[in-house]
Amino acid sequence: MEVWRIAIIGCGGIAEKHVASIAELDGEAELVGLCDLQQERVERFANDIVRPVFPAVAAYTSVSEVLEQENIDLVVIATSSDSHGRLAMAALKAGKHVIVEKPLALSLEEASAVTEEARERKLVAAVCFQARYLPLMEEMKSAERMGKFGKLSHGVVSMRWKRELGYYRSSPWRESRGHGGGVFMNQCIHYIDLLLWLMGPVQSVYAQAGTYGDPIGVENAGAVVLRFRSGAIGLIEASTIIAPRTLGTSISLFGEKGSAVIEGANLDQRKVWSFYEDEAPAEDKVIANHGISHTPLYREILESIREQKQPSVSAEQTMHALEVVLAIYSSLTAGEVVQLPMGTDSGQSVRQDQESSL
Repeated sequence: MEVWRIAIIGCGGIAEKHVASIAELDGEAELVGLCDLQQERVERFANDIVRPVFPAVAAYTSVSEVLEQENIDLVVIATSSDSHGRLAMAALKAGKHVIVEKPLALSLEEASAVTEEARERKLVAAVCFQARYLPLMEEMKSAERMGKFGKLSHGVVSMRWKRELGYYRSSPWRESRGHGGGVFMNQCIHYIDLLLWLMGPVQSVYAQAGTYGDPIGVENAGAVVLRFRSGAIGLIEASTIIAPRTLGTSISLFGEKGSAVIEGANLDQRKVWSFYEDEAPAEDKVIANHGISHTPLYREILESIREQKQPSVSAEQTMHALEVVLAIYSSLTAGEVVQLPMGTDSGQSVRQDQESSL
């Protein structure tokens, strides 16, 4: 069995989840490199988190030095959002496959460049939309593919989270929209991707949002109305200011033949599963997944690399979720409905007008 050799760039909290997932791949992959600009942080991360599992891992403080290593097949980008596109391009140009934490980039122009680079070099560039692999979400997607819902009327995302001020202050980029902060880009993009995965491409976007409570520089609550090309409606409610604690997340799908609601902190509870074709509504179902794991995502990506094909979470396949989030911010700035598709330079509004709607 071929063993894929992986390096992680960025040694923040999310990198720990990647280490845990790589360790669960039954020897299919090995973590051989870590990189962070801060020497102390990369060494601490290597010694405390990685070397107990992968003792031979090397630590670097230079991205270019990592990308020069011939023993690295796949690079994971786990840095702040504003650097994702640039680092993904550098890794691809060095001949490495790439997994990028969401979002792929902060503009369609940059994301499209990454997609084209991967296509030209016949490399995999994938985005971490790991919630797609949750058992209940796969079950919902399977029911949609089978036509159990019939023609969809509407779908709803409800994200009701609590993030304390310390969460933002510990990583200042989280409260800068120009660096990828904000409830829609930083948190809700996972569930926006799920809604699009279930319902198809979006035709128009209208959004309202604001900053409430904590004095941060990005929106922490908002609502969005989507019109899908199919004619269906999408509703998104997202917040990180729920008091006094997080209430969880839910994804709901409604059609002429049935309805389904999945909820819970990790989308692990099936609360509604009712279709005309069934004799009776299914009972509630709970799947204890103890968090949203990257492991199934890695398995599909490594299989795609072996078979020289693109995974379902490729940069190209997930581009529309980024476009919708950018359209949300354009709508907040303009105060009007935004039609899709947008031009590839539309992401500039994320950086240039980041304060205008707050």
